[in-house]
Amino acid sequence: MPEPQPVVMIHGIAMRREAKVTAYAEAMQSRLGDRYRLVPIYWGDLGADDTYLHKVIARYPQKSTNFGAMVRDAVARPMVRGAGKARAWVEARRGDLRRSSVLYEHSKRRSVTSRANVHGYLGDKFQEARLWLTQQSLPFIADVIVYQSHTYRTKIHQRVREVIDRELGEDAGRPGRPIKVIAHSLGGVVAFDMAVRNTDPLYVEALVTLGSQPAFFHLLDPREGLAPFEEGRPVALPPTIGRWTNVWDEYDLLAFGTGEVFRLHGGAVPTDTAVRCTRSRIKGAAFMRSHLGYFENKDAAEAARRCLDGGVLPTEPEPETPTPEDGPA
Repeated sequence: MPEPQPVVMIHGIAMRREAKVTAYAEAMQSRLGDRYRLVPIYWGDLGADDTYLHKVIARYPQKSTNFGAMVRDAVARPMVRGAGKARAWVEARRGDLRRSSVLYEHSKRRSVTSRANVHGYLGDKFQEARLWLTQQSLPFIADVIVYQSHTYRTKIHQRVREVIDRELGEDAGRPGRPIKVIAHSLGGVVAFDMAVRNTDPLYVEALVTLGSQPAFFHLLDPREGLAPFEEGRPVALPPTIGRWTNVWDEYDLLAFGTGEVFRLHGGAVPTDTAVRCTRSRIKGAAFMRSHLGYFENKDAAEAARRCLDGGVLPTEPEPETPTPEDGPA
């Protein structure tokens, strides 16, 4: 039985524990089969230090209203206030305007207090949800910001190169011995940047990106060694990337396409393959389950296997541009 082929796996953003990266690699390995052997590369310790980010999340003082009091203020007390207003109206009809005014003002004060309690409770819950969502998303944002720094980007690239040299040999990823790579999220940008850079590029025979952003980053900040994108003129990639399958989930807010922006050396279009990592739009988008679900998705593994094997996935043909004689399409 032949030895399994090594495949470098580069993780994405907000991975602070190497054990977590190992677990994701094992999940993907179980779906790829015995033909390939994943070599995970951990760089999370070189990413952003988000230990004290909670210190800069603005918050206002919380109210002391509990759920029971909020229910009373929202349901029971409006009925009492309505009864008070009715009594004030009755007293006014009887001619006792003084008592009517007292009852009305008392009812009004209770109304203002109850409304404040309800708003305070709901405001507290909204703030708790906001703080939780902010704390969950900040590590993702922080890693992206840090990666833009030349210093940190260089350190991450050096880590990837060191692991490849140690695990696959110093000639791996260089002319004559390109490697195969599976990269998730920002890891796809790392692999892409290393492959297209001018100095000591990484030679990749097969690149699989999962929920990644190379095209997005290139549109905002053209990568080293590549021309900026222009409408109708896709960016030509160097021969350091042999074939490329980009897997994305429609509910993944951090997944972007590649086919309209890039062309492989020789003119081939990178393959954009859609998968479904979760059935829930809310869980998939808001809680990042889609973005983290590729490693355990059988369709993502199948797309990766076909790219690694050298198979060609079907792509939609580009629409033809109508000539002036043809008129509008």
